[in-house]
Amino acid sequence: MTKLNKVLCLVFMVLCVGLISFNQATIKGLAPSVAKAATITYTASANLNVRTGPSTANKIITTVKKGTKLTVTGKAANGWLKVSIKGQTGYVSNQYVKISNSSSGSSTATKIYTASANLNVRTGPSTANKIITTVKKGTKLTVTGKAENGWLKVSIKGQTGYVSSKYVKISNPSSDTIQVVAKPESIPVLVNKKNKLPENYVPKDLVYTSIPFTFKEKTEKRKMRSEASAAISKLFAGSKKQGVSLLGVSAYRSHATQAALFDYYVKRDGYEKAITYSALPGTSEHETGLAIDVTGGNGKCAAQDCFGGTKEAKWLQAHADDYGFIIRYPKGKESVTGYKYEPWHLRYVGKSIAQTIMSRGITLEEYYSTKAVQN
Repeated sequence: MTKLNKVLCLVFMVLCVGLISFNQATIKGLAPSVAKAATITYTASANLNVRTGPSTANKIITTVKKGTKLTVTGKAANGWLKVSIKGQTGYVSNQYVKISNSSSGSSTATKIYTASANLNVRTGPSTANKIITTVKKGTKLTVTGKAENGWLKVSIKGQTGYVSSKYVKISNPSSDTIQVVAKPESIPVLVNKKNKLPENYVPKDLVYTSIPFTFKEKTEKRKMRSEASAAISKLFAGSKKQGVSLLGVSAYRSHATQAALFDYYVKRDGYEKAITYSALPGTSEHETGLAIDVTGGNGKCAAQDCFGGTKEAKWLQAHADDYGFIIRYPKGKESVTGYKYEPWHLRYVGKSIAQTIMSRGITLEEYYSTKAVQN
């Protein structure tokens, strides 16, 4: 091997290693819970393996060359990044990528689109792929990214699919952008119509609560995250000592359950009405494991307007914050939270934050000084 060839070989090896540092601050969130952009374009700073999971132990999907643009849709564990490439989801180490242009990547954040015709949702970005479902003209679609050939990636009924961009139109580009929360495991995380949980997020510390419910079955609705579960047990015990009997109605809800529930409400009442009282999959507080709907000990008025004004509702308004909970959707704040008054919906945020919010008569959105959601 000539001296020149040896030098060229050495240079190539250095490029393949590509130990170029990555500034993680560029993808950290706003306040404690909100990421600045759901999707950002990065550039590979070396030849780079894209894997099926966030570690080198996972299978390689493909290898991209140095300089390749990558659509990064989220963060995974151990400093790995979730990417969308050739219609697939993969993971890359953030050591070997750098942000391309932070101002240009935000345009692909999750948005709500409307089907302008009856529309097939397929397993991949072409008509050659299998049809998952067909949606009617006027159906709202959660578009999470762009694929090749003008196709869009959508989330529907708990599944990921693809639709042709020819047959959808953006509903409201100024108000429908949804950001992905950066720290979904944070106790005071803000989840609402503008801030969604990462795809397939499941709390790691879910446990069955010890409180009584309006039903006997042992289902996921009895679960909460461990800290919130301990707090709700104390709240129920405290109310009982003061002569106020409570029952749980619904706590944790999986993404699939939320998708099915929202779809049911849309079919029953239509999208525009359903969105005022039910959440799109990924934007429901119940998916955090930190929220619970409760009612009085007689089981009446469960998750109904008639619960407001009862002695149980009044007790919760006065004492929920003593145990780290807030009335998440208070009366008169519909334009801020995006939901009607729900005196039965408790959200665990920790005692200090709860007492600040309840004593000031504000919402979690106002606590974080974020923009009003509005319907």
